[in-house]
Amino acid sequence: MIKIKNLLCNLATLSVLILSNNSFADFKSDIISSCTAYQQGKDKSEINACKLYIDGFIDSSLLSQDAIEKPKEMINKEKPQQSDFLKRAYQTRVFTSPSSLKTDITYQFCIPIEYDRKKIASTAAKSINIEKLQTVHLKEVLLETLIANFPCKQ
Repeated sequence: MIKIKNLLCNLATLSVLILSNNSFADFKSDIISSCTAYQQGKDKSEINACKLYIDGFIDSSLLSQDAIEKPKEMINKEKPQQSDFLKRAYQTRVFTSPSSLKTDITYQFCIPIEYDRKKIASTAAKSINIEKLQTVHLKEVLLETLIANFPCKQ
């Protein structure tokens, strides 16, 4: 009797594991249809799968240092050019450069702190290229959209 209970328990556990592996969710089509509806004006709600995905994408980009939030005036500010002579002098004499001469991290897109996150997600959702999503991954198209809408001036 105990062996039968153990066998049934093992079978139940195995079936749960097998079923959970077969039920991976693919929300790409849902997000694409949500973006399409938003672009066509059919879905004007504040809570939209497309905008929520974009908002989460921005958050993950900020954590991975692909993007940055800065004041708008800092994004538009041009960096001064460093003298080649000064760079060579530090390389040949000191072997390390001061932090002002080192190349800064190149961010793929910059979002002004003053901008409302809902407005940013809405702007990206309206300008994402839906046709391109048939052949390219959603994250790549979204990254291109964010770079086009919120470039870093460097």
